[in-house]
Amino acid sequence: MYEIRPESIKTFVEDTSIKLPRYQRKLTWDNKKNFELCISIFKEYPMGVCILNVEKDKISGKSSKWLLDGRQRRNALLKIWEDPENIYLWGKQWIGIKNNDQPADVEDKYWRKINEYFEQEPVDEEPTNGLNSEILIEDQGDEDENIEDIKNINEVESAEAIEMPIDTNISDLGLLLEIIKLIHNKTTRYSGFTRPFDFEKVIPNLPYEILENGKKVLNSKKLVSFMNEYKTFCKNEVLENDNIDSFKEFLNQRFTLNNNDKVKISALVDQNWNQIKQRFEIIEKITSLLITSKIGLIEVKGMQLADSQKIFNIINSKGTSLTAIEILSAKPSWNSQVKNPTNEQIQACKLLYKSIAIKNDSVVKWDLPASLIFRLTDANIFFKKFTDNKTDFEKQTTLGFKILSGIYEKGVKKDDIDKLSKNQNINWDINFESLVNDLNLLTKVILSSEYFKFLKSWQTSIMSILSDAIALDFVILMYFDWIRKSKPVGSDANTKMFQKNAYILLDKLVFEYVTKQWRGSSDSKIAQNIKLMNVTSLLFDPISTSQWVDLLNNILDTNQIGNTKINQGLMEPILYHFYATRKIQGPDSRYSIEVDHIIPQAIFKNSILPDKESLQHNLFNLGLLPKDENISKSNKTLIEIRDQWLKNQIEKYEFIASEDFQKFSDLNNLDEFKAKRRVHFTSTFIEDRSSILNN
Repeated sequence: MYEIRPESIKTFVEDTSIKLPRYQRKLTWDNKKNFELCISIFKEYPMGVCILNVEKDKISGKSSKWLLDGRQRRNALLKIWEDPENIYLWGKQWIGIKNNDQPADVEDKYWRKINEYFEQEPVDEEPTNGLNSEILIEDQGDEDENIEDIKNINEVESAEAIEMPIDTNISDLGLLLEIIKLIHNKTTRYSGFTRPFDFEKVIPNLPYEILENGKKVLNSKKLVSFMNEYKTFCKNEVLENDNIDSFKEFLNQRFTLNNNDKVKISALVDQNWNQIKQRFEIIEKITSLLITSKIGLIEVKGMQLADSQKIFNIINSKGTSLTAIEILSAKPSWNSQVKNPTNEQIQACKLLYKSIAIKNDSVVKWDLPASLIFRLTDANIFFKKFTDNKTDFEKQTTLGFKILSGIYEKGVKKDDIDKLSKNQNINWDINFESLVNDLNLLTKVILSSEYFKFLKSWQTSIMSILSDAIALDFVILMYFDWIRKSKPVGSDANTKMFQKNAYILLDKLVFEYVTKQWRGSSDSKIAQNIKLMNVTSLLFDPISTSQWVDLLNNILDTNQIGNTKINQGLMEPILYHFYATRKIQGPDSRYSIEVDHIIPQAIFKNSILPDKESLQHNLFNLGLLPKDENISKSNKTLIEIRDQWLKNQIEKYEFIASEDFQKFSDLNNLDEFKAKRRVHFTSTFIEDRSSILNN
């Protein structure tokens, strides 16, 4: 099922068989976290664990390794391995080094910052216990750290800090300091690390020279590759790589130098050999450290989706939990390429990966459900407008998978989603586009009905006023109803019945939501609703009028639903449903919408009315109002409103005549106010609702 083993860091970062899942979180480790990982390496602390999903291809027999957790850590380790200058750049910011700092300044700042980091006591006192327990670097997912202000670190040093005793004998942190000092004094042309290899006067176009802002620069990462090339040369030629003559011979052969250039390069090497040799030694020390340092690997094999997620949560409870969709993106079955992606698929994938700042060059099967919401036109009647934040992105991506699994697997649980990629009846190159077209067509048919036109005019969605699960349930059930009615799109009887079913279903979902029938496992409820579609009549059975009237009376008279006190969150779905059923057009889209407490909450709070906490949120005291940027009702009583535009909106949308403003600003007239408002709600849920159901 799984195997836990140590692996050398060098082997881990060099393993080219490790692949990143299609879904990747953004790289959020900043210089501070990266350098603190360096400290852990040089202190030989545990590196934490990474999780790999290993799956064997049944046809080829080859194993694929997908990195489920540890991307941040592996990325930092790879940068250390490839280029020692990264250590310096991270450390420069962490320590607060200035470009003009002398070596002694660098050393002093380094040890002060290290001692501060470890909260080390002065050396003449007893050392504290448990020092190591604070330094385990853990992958915190998308948790972002603020970058320190280097200027403040450099300029704000108290006299008291300067006098603090410094401990410079902390394990191998002396080697870390040696690397920083060696690379220090970085200029636009070179750093302390690359400076001794500046042979440009003799050898033009050095292999480790690049153009940066129009100027030639010695690149440390390329230089490390060049140094490794030299070591390979020495191994093949059976030469000592720490011998100056070996290095000269390598240069002569590598660049085919003439006799004059050989003399010049020999003189340059003689002049810089001690520094050149020192840099080879530093690379050797880093390599040796990365070979001996271990990182824990958990390899999970042939497990169910829920098992993979549970192991991750147990091992790394302080990290960010992996979603089911993230785990799926590491499965080979989801990573087969779409042979001929359409332009729409390509554009949707670009939007998808732009959200997580990742470049993708192809479209694979996983991308199709992940980007489904981008493909749905007018889906904002079902789903809220998603932002680029992490929670919204995960929710948007997961919805696509759940819609598809609900339709093809008749369920939306993790294992249903897992089965989706293995469903042999789905031709992803054809069926997916057909499904997108179907979903867009049925949305168009739903939105052409009066009720949903009015609901949309209030700038809300089923997800916003109810829940994610209910919006998902609505879309999936309406899809099955549309299919069994042979995909009606005109104005025939089937189309009208389909539109009526959309109203009946949403009316029922609002009722179920406010009466707490969606508590518990929503995934199980959705699966049960899908199953019931096989025995559901072509025209859905609506909630009875008496059930709605009983519910309204219970709310208006007792401030309760069943035995539960009401709150604003439970009232809002009824409120939006009321306005759309009553066929009240929402305001111009340039205005936002606010849920208004007609008699302000502050008036209730200052009163001695019983049950005032629930009473203030009762349906009779709530209304939907347009909100202008500079004009809103806010906490004003009706009589306090001076703006004529706002008065007009209250008369229009809250059905209160201006001559009643004074009367209904006084809690002494609350019973009359409630009675007047009750008429509007009961007539709408009896007469207007019946009109929709019977026509």
